[in-house]
Amino acid sequence: MKSMKKGGCCVSASRMKRMRDGFIGAVALNRVARFEVDPRDKRTTEEWDEIIGNNNGVFGCMSLLGCADVCPKHLPLQSKIAYLRRKMVGVR
Repeated sequence: MKSMKKGGCCVSASRMKRMRDGFIGAVALNRVARFEVDPRDKRTTEEWDEIIGNNNGVFGCMSLLGCADVCPKHLPLQSKIAYLRRKMVGVR
């Protein structure tokens, strides 16, 4: 019988979320990456940096991939977080 994975499993698998309550999590960062590349979203990289360019955002992830290991949708979480980190480092 096929195992059913529930929503939120990535959050419960995230060691960073357990250590840092304010960490927004990989799925939220994945969603930010989607908006960041959307030409209809007029926010600048500097504005995104104010939102996620800190230890509760993109720099809070330790890249342990617990979230990706259990993701039922197989989202490209690590590559999106890496993309956002490169963008945020370019702002500074």
